[in-house]
Amino acid sequence: MMKAGQVKMWLDQGPAVLVERCKVEGESIRIEEKDDVVPTTEQGWVIHLLQTNELLTVHDETLHNGDINV
Repeated sequence: MMKAGQVKMWLDQGPAVLVERCKVEGESIRIEEKDDVVPTTEQGWVIHLLQTNELLTVHDETLHNGDINV
């Protein structure tokens, strides 16, 4: 189980500190479809990406321990 303060790898972008749980968009919606699609959300994380100092919201499945190929 992930919890705030843990360090995880994010995709191939390096280490990131988990800041807090948040809702992220469930799927991308094309601009021209915005009036025809009901947006969905799912649980994700606000992360602090250590190499670039960015704060991002990301999907759970994009975080890993560094022991898998992404």
